[in-house]
This record gives sequence, structure tokens and C-alpha cells, in this order.
Amino acid sequence: MNTTTVLETMFSVHGRRPLEAQFNEYLKVFDQIGLNDSVKVFEHVRDKEDKFPTIRQMRGIIGNLGIWGKPKANIEYDDCYYCQGVGYIPYLLSPKKDKRISKYTIVVMACKCSAGQDLPEDVERYFDTHKSVQFEEEEGELKDVAYPVLVTVKQTEFNKYLRSKE
Repeated sequence: MNTTTVLETMFSVHGRRPLEAQFNEYLKVFDQIGLNDSVKVFEHVRDKEDKFPTIRQMRGIIGNLGIWGKPKANIEYDDCYYCQGVGYIPYLLSPKKDKRISKYTIVVMACKCSAGQDLPEDVERYFDTHKSVQFEEEEGELKDVAYPVLVTVKQTEFNKYLRSKE
């Protein structure tokens, strides 16, 4: 077994077929860390990652595993009501206001919490654009629902109403 085989297996496990240039970039990293550490990275990605990591995420994984320098603590964000710690707040677009869409559609923007602050600068900031969240906390059965779920419930409700009018 060599680093090429490990990388091919890693792509296969995630059902991906890389472009040659993309594969070569990942292979450069695997060649730098060697076979044993490549296997550690493969096992981590296979067992703990839902999606195939970008090259930047791969370097972060390698750093967190302690392969390059000291291992870093896992980054954990506080549980934010608006984004649930993922950094993105949903916003519901209305087909009445945005004529490019035919039904209520959710877009996401960066939250003001630490997870949202770590997002790239090109992600629109929710509270720079809007003074408050689109839907205030609901009373009744949706009172204890997380905000992203509340927005999804509203989207479903509004789209159901649109369909009933057709």
C-alpha cells in the first residue's frame, strides 16, 4: 500500500471521482506526511467526516491529529439560538418580494456568534442586513423550537398556502 492507494480509497469511500489536478494536490499533502500518517487521516475522514474535506479542511484535520506540529483542541462553538452553533442563520425569501423565485426559499447568512464570525468575509452578515430576526420566538407549540427549524416550518406553511391558492 502507498499514499496513492490510500487517497484513491478515501475518494472511493465518499463516492467521489476527482479530477487529475485535484487528486494531485491531495496527493502532494499525503506524500508530505507519509504513508502511516496518511492512513490516520484516511481513518479519521472515513469515520468522522460526513463530507469529503476540501484541501484546506484536510490540512486542518492533519493539524488537529497532531501530524503537523502540536495537536489543536477541537473547535467547539456555543449553542446559539439563531444558528445552533453552525454559523449560518436562515432567512426566508418571499416570491412576492423577489420575482426570481416562485415559492418561498431559504437563504443563509452569517450569524453574529463566534461560529458566524469564523465564516469567510464574503458570506453576507445577517445582522448587518437586518436589525432583528425575521421571525420572533413563537408562542404555543413552536415556543421551544430552534430558530432554523422555525424558519423551515414557516417556509413549509407559506408554500402550502401558495399551493392551495393555485
